[in-house]
Amino acid sequence: MMDEILENRRIAAVAGKFLRPPHRLNGLHESDAEIITLDPDFDRALAITTDALSEEIASGLYAEPFRAGWMLAMANFSDLAAVGADPLGLVVTITYPPAAGEGILEGLAEGIAAACRRVGTYVLGGDTNQGERIFLSGCAIGLVPKPVVLTRKGILPGDRVYLSGEAGLGGVFALLRLTEPAIPVPASFYVPVARMREGRVIRGRASACMDTSDGVLHTLDTLMRLNGVRFILDSDWPKILHPEVLKVCRARGIPPWLSLASVHGEFELCFTVAPQKEEALLRAANEAGWSPIRVGEVVSGAGVGIRTGEKVVDLDTARIRNIADSAASDPLRYVAELVGLAREVGL
Repeated sequence: MMDEILENRRIAAVAGKFLRPPHRLNGLHESDAEIITLDPDFDRALAITTDALSEEIASGLYAEPFRAGWMLAMANFSDLAAVGADPLGLVVTITYPPAAGEGILEGLAEGIAAACRRVGTYVLGGDTNQGERIFLSGCAIGLVPKPVVLTRKGILPGDRVYLSGEAGLGGVFALLRLTEPAIPVPASFYVPVARMREGRVIRGRASACMDTSDGVLHTLDTLMRLNGVRFILDSDWPKILHPEVLKVCRARGIPPWLSLASVHGEFELCFTVAPQKEEALLRAANEAGWSPIRVGEVVSGAGVGIRTGEKVVDLDTARIRNIADSAASDPLRYVAELVGLAREVGL
C-alpha cells in the first residue's frame, strides 16, 4: 500500500531540476495551488495554479467544445477552492488545428465564459496557437488570507473526514463515455462546479483539504502519504455516492466503491477537521446553505480502508493509482483491472 506512485516519481524528477522559490509557502505535492507570499505587510497570499486538457479531448471524454471549455476553467478554479482562495481570474491558452471551424472556437470560449460567470470571476487574457490537435491550458489566480491558507498538510489522528458533496459521478461519466460510446450521455449528467463557497467556509476551520479531481481514493492516498495517517471510510454508499452512480453500478454489476477509485473525479473538496472545530465548521456550513458529508475518520497508522460492519477492508491505493497510470490509454483494460482488484479484496 505504500509502494511508489509512478506519476509522483516522474513529477519529482522534473521538479528536482528547479530551484525552490523562497517566496513559495508550500512544498511539492503539499497544496492544490502554489501559495506565494507577496509584500510582508500584505495580509493575503497569492494562489496560482495551472491545469491543461489534452487526453480528455483526444479520447472523446470531452467531445463537445462547450464542455471542454467549462472543464478547463473548473479544473483550475477547483485548485483555488481547495486552498480557500478568492479567484482573481483565469488566463487561457487555446491551441487548435487550422481546419477547426469557428464553431469549435466559439464553443470553447462560451464554455470558459460560462464557468467564469458561475464562480464569479473573469478571463484575464491568454494566447491562441495553431497545432495538430486541440490543446487547452489555463492558469487560475486568486488571493487567500495568510492566516487561513488551506494546504494538504495538518491532519492528525482523530480528525473527521468530509466531502463537500456526493462523489463518484466523474468516474461513472468516464466509464459511460469511454467504454460505451454508442450510448449517449445527456449533457446535464456531469457538470461539475468548483466549490469556491465551500473552500471559503472551511478555511481556518479544516485541518487540510484537497480536491477530488483525480478521484476520492487518489486524493486520500496523497493525503495519507503527506500526513502519515490512516483513513477509514464508511460504506454508507447512498449517503456518499451520487444517486446516478448507484444506478449505473447496479445495472452493470460494478461495486459502487469503484467509482471512488476512478482517476476522473468530480471536483468536490475532501477535507478533514479536528473534533474541537467540527461543530463550528458545520454551523458555518449550515449558515452558508451547505451540508458537508462525513465519510470517515483518521486514525494512527498508514493506508486507506473501508469499514463494512465490524470489519475494515484495506485497499491497495498505490496499486489503484498505478493502474490508472499504466492502463490510462485503454479504458476497457483499466475498468477490467479495477474490477479484478475489487474481487480480490472482496468488496
